[in-house]
Amino acid sequence: MIDLNNFYIEKMQRCEINEVVNLLTDAFETNPVYSSIFKPTNLREGLIWIFGTDLFLLNRRKIVTQVVKEKNSGEIVGTLTLIPPGGTKRTFSDYLHAGLPQFIYRFGFSALYRMLGLENYNKKILTKAVKSKEYYYLSMVAVKKEYKGNGIGSFTVKSCLNELRNTKENGHLLGLTTQLPENVSFYSHLGFEKIDDGEVFFNRNIHYYHCNMKYIF
Repeated sequence: MIDLNNFYIEKMQRCEINEVVNLLTDAFETNPVYSSIFKPTNLREGLIWIFGTDLFLLNRRKIVTQVVKEKNSGEIVGTLTLIPPGGTKRTFSDYLHAGLPQFIYRFGFSALYRMLGLENYNKKILTKAVKSKEYYYLSMVAVKKEYKGNGIGSFTVKSCLNELRNTKENGHLLGLTTQLPENVSFYSHLGFEKIDDGEVFFNRNIHYYHCNMKYIF
């Protein structure tokens, strides 16, 4: 085990987006949802676009992504994004600035349909499961492969939960989704409640394991 005292958590700086994108791409490359959006030959390129766009849009007006850094080197070894109730405001110009036309040109309208459709579908399932539209959403939680199994993930999520307990903003509910069964025990150990899980069908060709979880603080 590594000494967690050698690590600290802070808000991501915008100049660090590319580094966080690469970390997320490495972590989620085997996620079945993302694999259903792109062809195997352009999966990694597509993930880089998705995570880069998400980080740009979510943090455009207020930084909601946190990073875990090693004290001596400043290396980013983990990350998570905490989306407030109601989400973050986005405008059409934001999407243009993020390069949506280039996405369509590179990956096609079908990939765009699957990307936006799956995002809305999973969010709709979670909202129905937690029985509320007002909840924080924990997203893009990842740790570098070489640091996994050393408590960094738990350290990061626990810090987020402590921050929520001390917040003066409205809301007392945190939701998340995962498509990896092994993540369920990880979040359960941290106090999350599994609401439901099982195979879901986005359409006739796309189906995958999906679990909704919540945390009340």
